[in-house]
Amino acid sequence: MANSDTQSALAFQEATKLSYINLLTKPPLYKSYSGLTRVPLPEAAPPRMPALDAILGSATTDVASLDLAGIAILLHYSAGLIRKRELAMAGEVHYRAAASAGALYPTELYLVCGELAGLSAGVYHYSPADNALTELRKGDFRGNLAGAAADESLASTPAIVASTTVFWRSAWKYRTRGYRYCFWDNGTVLSNLLASVNSLGLPARVLAGFVDADVDKLLGVDSEKEASTCLVALGQNSGAQPYVVKALAEIEKGDLCFSDPIPYPESDQLHSESCLISADEVQDWRGHAHGQETRFITDLESGALGDAILDRGSTRRFSRENITLAQLTALLAASSANMTADFEGGLTEPYLIVNAVTGLIPGAYHFSRNVGEAEILKEGEFRDEAGHLCFEQALGADASAVIYFMTDLDKTLERYGNRGYRAAQLEAGVMGGNVYLAAHSLGLGATGMTFFDDAVTAFFSPHAAGKSLMFLVGIGQTATPNRVRPFRSKYGVLKDSLARGATGDRRPVPDWLYSN
Repeated sequence: MANSDTQSALAFQEATKLSYINLLTKPPLYKSYSGLTRVPLPEAAPPRMPALDAILGSATTDVASLDLAGIAILLHYSAGLIRKRELAMAGEVHYRAAASAGALYPTELYLVCGELAGLSAGVYHYSPADNALTELRKGDFRGNLAGAAADESLASTPAIVASTTVFWRSAWKYRTRGYRYCFWDNGTVLSNLLASVNSLGLPARVLAGFVDADVDKLLGVDSEKEASTCLVALGQNSGAQPYVVKALAEIEKGDLCFSDPIPYPESDQLHSESCLISADEVQDWRGHAHGQETRFITDLESGALGDAILDRGSTRRFSRENITLAQLTALLAASSANMTADFEGGLTEPYLIVNAVTGLIPGAYHFSRNVGEAEILKEGEFRDEAGHLCFEQALGADASAVIYFMTDLDKTLERYGNRGYRAAQLEAGVMGGNVYLAAHSLGLGATGMTFFDDAVTAFFSPHAAGKSLMFLVGIGQTATPNRVRPFRSKYGVLKDSLARGATGDRRPVPDWLYSN
């Protein structure tokens, strides 16, 4: 035999197998701790503020302090378990407060607080499954976050919610691309949190810049399987003041209930290279932020925020019925609501394919967040295009409109470095989450979808040339029954036909079709 070493053939065969995701390796949706003190949270009263007011921050209340009841509302309506359902094929299914790609819920929430009415100062982990806090550290560690975030005001902020992501929960299904989905999911949770904070009349501030290793150590996460992604300061602070960064003892890291996740080097490298390693680096990163102060208002009545969250669920099929121009305008205003953050708002811009909106010509549009107006880029019936761009899904074709959140990554990365990629994905997730909430409060359906990246850019070009799609949400009237329908766009069929062509000659098809 010319070559007795058969390892190359065996390795190639293994590497090129096609298979469905391994259901046996699906990571559990909840993190657990054993033997630590637990603080049951009181039943959370649903926020009654109209959802659009809560999202836009256009109403205030007299509430000025944060207590255990307020913490319970904020955590439950951001990431809590809102209902369960027994399905014949899947068994018991858990539905959470915020939308999650594939219902995988990679986001975990932690609370770092001073003394609050009903809750001692400490570091806590939030357990959605039983609506409780697990005490990880006793005492006031807000100074540690102030040091990590290079922000002295955090030491006097009543409470800070820290979010982390468990990478394997998303990567198990979505592989390398799952890193994006982690930030989308973080964004939808953040959308719920910020709206809930507004409903309580409290200020909130998002910090995407901090020394990663310091926050990870405070929370007791390992930085590899689980890592910190965002801080949200809750309540009125007393301004900059001296603080103490306490020495940290080792604490229980908690059980993620899985081992040996499949590594995805590109994701690992991006996360590593987007970490900040010193307070000076954090301050330099934050120095590029200038803020966005455009205020949107709407006089359209919406349902209560709590009801919108409790009734929320991703639409599986749209009815192709029209929505009104007032409804679309409100959804675009919600998508572009101000978010007080340590990076410049407006990294992400909405583009649209409008299929069925009363009073609006069907076509492709760009929505300016600076002036609050939509500009038509091209007129036409683009249902097939929308279905194809949304990864060959009927939802895109059937939606009354699809909103595409796009970012000029070159500009963002030049300003914020690799950390800017996290910020752009997070902002797009918040914008999409706002659309989810607003749609449900108006009696409409909404759903996020994956997409053909470069084809979307090409379709909206030349206006969108050089921009990258971060996230998209389809909106419309939910069909009955609300079930996925089979779909194949004319463009999917055409591409298959062209792939079988003998000569490879270009046929008269749109240029954007060759971008995916």
